[in-house]
Amino acid sequence: MTHIANSYVSKKPAVKNKSIDLHFINIGIFSVLSVLGIVYLISVSNLTVQGFALQELKTKALAINDEKLANQEKVDKLQSYYSLSARTKGLNMVAIGDIEYLNSNAPTLAKN
Repeated sequence: MTHIANSYVSKKPAVKNKSIDLHFINIGIFSVLSVLGIVYLISVSNLTVQGFALQELKTKALAINDEKLANQEKVDKLQSYYSLSARTKGLNMVAIGDIEYLNSNAPTLAKN
């Protein structure tokens, strides 16, 4: 509604709409996107650190496996027939020939 006062046209100020203002909606959307972006960056950083730790553990596992294989090879070498026969020569042992067993027909009893 307009009315004229002293040949001046004045309009009543527009009543502000009580609905949600777009300015607050934009701030809300920006805030949510900012929080989601920060959470995304933190999770990507965490996954990167875990990836490096996993790679380091895999490298250590391969080194331990190589060491295990080397130790197993040493054990096999020390337990081989050739190694044992070479070490027994220095013990001055007598080789086993024919074995003769004693056979007793009478029952025996051991007593203290």
